[in-house]
Amino acid sequence: MVSVVNWNIDENIVWYVRLADSGSSVSVEMYLTQADAEAQSNLQASGESSGYGSGLEVTLTNEEEAETPVTFFRDEYSWHLCVAGQSGDNTKIFKIKEFVEMDEISHSIYRSSELITARAMAEINAHTHAAIVRNVALGIHLPEIEVGDIAGLDSARLAVNDLSQIHEHRIVGTKVSLISEIETRKYLELKR
Repeated sequence: MVSVVNWNIDENIVWYVRLADSGSSVSVEMYLTQADAEAQSNLQASGESSGYGSGLEVTLTNEEEAETPVTFFRDEYSWHLCVAGQSGDNTKIFKIKEFVEMDEISHSIYRSSELITARAMAEINAHTHAAIVRNVALGIHLPEIEVGDIAGLDSARLAVNDLSQIHEHRIVGTKVSLISEIETRKYLELKR
């Protein structure tokens, strides 16, 4: 069965790739719409593999009347598409575009499901966390405390011994004295 294995064409353009058995190799045609690919009209670029097999590199040639010429995504590669196919395979049309909608990973470099899954998981893990918030009243006023400082909380009674970041520093005054109240946050990363 013919298939598109990889591509090195400019990103953010939706392409319809028609693969067919030409009798001695895999024929590749590029269109801008599904209807054009089915009717084989308004051809934008075409090429042919050097035979049959898998991972066959194809360099495309733009048509003179091409509305959107095909360009390389990475100039260091000499091919636009890598295709696979055998003699007698049925003609098939593939839609090639970015796989994802998230801005951070809607890049044509993420053109395999394994890369997309790995990057999506990394993004989810990087932005998924829980905040452990503690409000602590100190017995004295400490004017040197600043938001952003790290506070070590140690309590045998509460079984707490960890570091947290100070997010608020309130000065509470009574008739007799001033004390500091702080709100600390410790972030716990959640992983799937």
